[in-house]
Amino acid sequence: MVLANGPLRFAVHGILADGSPSGAGTFPILLARLLERGHHVDFFGLPGFSRPRSLERYDGYRFVDVNTRGIEGVWRFGNALPTDYPRAAAAQVALFLCQLEVVRRIHLERERYDLVVCTDAQQLLPAKLPVLSWPQSPPHTEGMALRAAEIARVALKSWGVPRYAAVQLYYAYRAAQARAALGSSDVYVCGSRWARDEWERFGAVPGQLRVSSYLVDIDAFAGVPAPRAAPHPTFLWLGRATPRKRLDLFLAAFSELRRRHPRARARVVGNLAQDNFAEPLVRDYGPDQGVSFEPGVARSDVPSVFATSDVLVQPSEYENFGFSVAEALAAGRPVVLGPTNGTLDYAGDAGFAFTAYEPRAVADAMERALVAVELDGEGVAACARAAAETHFRTERVVLRFESLAREIVERGAERRSL
Repeated sequence: MVLANGPLRFAVHGILADGSPSGAGTFPILLARLLERGHHVDFFGLPGFSRPRSLERYDGYRFVDVNTRGIEGVWRFGNALPTDYPRAAAAQVALFLCQLEVVRRIHLERERYDLVVCTDAQQLLPAKLPVLSWPQSPPHTEGMALRAAEIARVALKSWGVPRYAAVQLYYAYRAAQARAALGSSDVYVCGSRWARDEWERFGAVPGQLRVSSYLVDIDAFAGVPAPRAAPHPTFLWLGRATPRKRLDLFLAAFSELRRRHPRARARVVGNLAQDNFAEPLVRDYGPDQGVSFEPGVARSDVPSVFATSDVLVQPSEYENFGFSVAEALAAGRPVVLGPTNGTLDYAGDAGFAFTAYEPRAVADAMERALVAVELDGEGVAACARAAAETHFRTERVVLRFESLAREIVERGAERRSL
């Protein structure tokens, strides 16, 4: 049994990506902090796909190459296919084969480890050690979102029936695979209470579920000035435009708001004017409607985007954790969110919630955020930054994770001693 305050030995696999703006990009930072605290990490990955080079400077780190001829062959076969759907199916086969090899390798050396950690994905196979999975989102919610009437309408308009049906089949397969693997993890870390509740509806037992925010480099946003009353108040969309993100709703709500505040502006940052899904949604908007479409930006430039915007709007449905929301709070910006956006958990008084995914309801929340900025921008910024400090500060997230890891390891040791 590991000592209460001794180093833990982690066998880690999954998706890690240095510098990525998504959850995959936070895990190398989390692992780096664990290594700095004296723990040991072996990462089982594929060169060229998932190999976090940033961790190689630590003495307690080891990269284990799990590539095999079978995995390589499936990847090559999938990449040679002419369309997205077969490639996606081949990728799922390759990832399953990768997990199979990871588990085999871990079992060969299981005396080296206290805990298996699966990052940005779900453990699909049972292991002879305690297992913690921190997946992207509940496995059924993407497909559920696409079945919602308004999201389905937008998706069908942009994609057409064949692609819509193919995507639904893909998510149905993912959900079936996840349900079969529910018992392979001792604990699932959920990015929000909303995500925890959805995992429970999916079939996970409450004792398997823990809630933790992701970490965010909040110090990177320390120099962003507080929002203030401006001649052209600016509402920001930042990021992707998959159907459940509801770009259509953002644009419709902004049009409603602009009838009340003709000088308002909207910025859509993410190169969406060239996005195949978004293009049919944005073609009727432009400078005459107060909307600008801008390219995506490097991570280092995100603080400057917030410095020239007043309110972030994220009308996503079925959202586990919105990183642009967390970054907006770190930058001292109010955020406009809906009832199935789990990031609302963390916004506190800087969150302006709408109760219905309808243009008028979203516009009303946008207007409340605008009034708050005009009345007391400094106060709004202070609330937002306090929320970010409480929930997203790297050191806090690392300590929560370490405590949970010790709990799982000790629980597993107690079971084995019975």
